[in-house]
Amino acid sequence: MPLKFSHTLYDEYLKVEIQGKRTPGNEVAESKQVWKEVADILKTEKQKRILAIMKVEGRLPINSAFQIADSADDLGWSRDYKMAVVAGSEAVLMNIRLSETILANLGYEIKLFASTRMARKWLLADL
Repeated sequence: MPLKFSHTLYDEYLKVEIQGKRTPGNEVAESKQVWKEVADILKTEKQKRILAIMKVEGRLPINSAFQIADSADDLGWSRDYKMAVVAGSEAVLMNIRLSETILANLGYEIKLFASTRMARKWLLADL
């Protein structure tokens, strides 16, 4: 099953749950498609905060992580967005840690968490 997502809009943020299994050799295209759709929802709903729950299987190669993060502008992401990412497992956490670092270095506000509670607390701390 390739990546898919569902979303719920709250007053303060957009919650997105991304799940599925990465398709080897197609990781970049799958991820870009999901994140473009999420950016479109954020724009349409005029929301700047996102809570992303990642329940993804499969390895994300280092070069793929870089390509995905480096294309954030092209996918419609704004540096005004604040994103808390919850890793559904230790493997997911390790897979997306590089993306977090790249995005932060590019000026995006993003932080990884192991629990939804802590992620939500950080995401809404400045309200």
